[in-house]
Amino acid sequence: MVIKDLTCRLGNYIQTLLGQNNQKVMDSVTLSVPKNKKFGDLSTNAAMVLAKPLSANPQTIAEKISGHIDQRWPEVCQVDVAKPGFVNFRLKDSFIRQGLSAIIAHGKDYGKNRSGEGKTVNLEYVSSNPTGHLHIGHGRWGVLGDVLASLYAANGYQVVREYYVNDYGSQVKNFVACAASLYLDHFGQSSDYPQDGYPRQTVQKALEAVIEKHGDAFLDDGRKVDTQGLEPAVVGAMVAEIKKTLSSMGVDFDVWFKESSLYAQNHFEKTVQMLQEKGLAYSREGALWFRSQKFGDNKDRVIVRGDGQPTYFASDIMYLLHKASRGFDLLVYILGADHHGYVDRLMATSRALGLEKTRLNIIIGQLVSLIKMGQPLKMSRRKGEIYTLRDLVQEVGRDAVRYFFADSSFDTPMDFDIDLAKQKSNQNPVFYVQYVHARIESILAKLDKRYTLEDVDISAVGLDTQTEREIAKLLLFYPDEVYRGCAGNAPYFLTQYLYGLASQFHYLYNHYRIMDQHAVHWGRLGLVLLLKQVLVNGLGILGIRAPRKM
Repeated sequence: MVIKDLTCRLGNYIQTLLGQNNQKVMDSVTLSVPKNKKFGDLSTNAAMVLAKPLSANPQTIAEKISGHIDQRWPEVCQVDVAKPGFVNFRLKDSFIRQGLSAIIAHGKDYGKNRSGEGKTVNLEYVSSNPTGHLHIGHGRWGVLGDVLASLYAANGYQVVREYYVNDYGSQVKNFVACAASLYLDHFGQSSDYPQDGYPRQTVQKALEAVIEKHGDAFLDDGRKVDTQGLEPAVVGAMVAEIKKTLSSMGVDFDVWFKESSLYAQNHFEKTVQMLQEKGLAYSREGALWFRSQKFGDNKDRVIVRGDGQPTYFASDIMYLLHKASRGFDLLVYILGADHHGYVDRLMATSRALGLEKTRLNIIIGQLVSLIKMGQPLKMSRRKGEIYTLRDLVQEVGRDAVRYFFADSSFDTPMDFDIDLAKQKSNQNPVFYVQYVHARIESILAKLDKRYTLEDVDISAVGLDTQTEREIAKLLLFYPDEVYRGCAGNAPYFLTQYLYGLASQFHYLYNHYRIMDQHAVHWGRLGLVLLLKQVLVNGLGILGIRAPRKM
């Protein structure tokens, strides 16, 4: 990782200037690729960050940093200082070529690192109640969680993808009551459908799977519904539907954790006793409360209601304890926008239970608006006018769904343009990126043999034009993007990187000859072969195909 390694070396030098390790200052220092190419290959704001703690002019500090880089960094061939104190520098072509050799050496593993080696991470995401179809927001969180899990794995972590099945409580009971009513209707007995019930068509679909498998097995001799037997069957059918939908866009889980399991073997009673013994719970107004305000929440939370029934928060406590007991180094929750209030209470619970501050990471995923024919797509559950996640995958395809959802930050609401996602043109970003691979495959098909990475001569790889050099640098920086995407919980770093790489390739293809009727530009072809491997690697993390034809 070029940028990461150089950042560490810069940090070491800054510490010598400061005379101490000032993490607050270090966190503000950046080393990045400047937007304007005339400012070199990399640029740092270190001098401006250091101006206040050193009580010195940024230009003076910048000159000192520039001199250090020029003398001590053999990878660099030119260093400049630009007002008000940026230090810009250019990498040697020989260093870039040497770095590209890692693509040949590592192939499909190029870009991976071991920064998380020996550490385990549990990522929990989607976790929709098994009482209805997945909506579009669930799809976004599913893709973001899945890609983030792949990024963690690429950084050496052992990853467990987990789905929390909310199969306990009033919502499930309501869903089962709806199913029981339709179940009776199906077998010729009239029944009043619950007034506050779920949409009939949603319940009906799950029930059809139950009837197909079990028939009237849940009707007793008195022709009454055995709800205890029906409940796991209808919830299981709904979970199977959810699994099928998620799998259709390439989102699969290692663990499907059932909330109901938390209440087995008197575990709830034991948890309550433990909280009381630790002084973390108290009784008031007939209910049992958790002292969450003491640990940073804005108020205390009810664990057990006055009627003796546990709240959702009780399940949250037990689930967090269960996750922690499994020994994960990092617990990542990806929650929907409607769960924003969960952050403070979960963090407070974590502190109360003595978990390390850095062990819990809660990410809030914002919602999605669908756009069709330039207008927002309006939906109404009450009227049965819904456009489900499965509908979206079927209409635009898995690759487009994954790319579009991964292409923005978790905390940013997004508009999903259905018509754009279906376009087979350069206006569609996923088509634009995938078309690079198809074009390269077309080039290779016209050659006299099937050339691979093993045929690339690094010493001959072309860096003659600015476009070729920009492509080479992008390939060199790919491992940094994989690292940054994981460290920042930002899958969109990777989509933006691949789009930039695609832009450079399309420019190269349209303005320079890679091959013609008489000769092959071998240095350029070698660069394209390297690019092809990096593109495949990046798309692989995103879970998107690299097509041979389009």
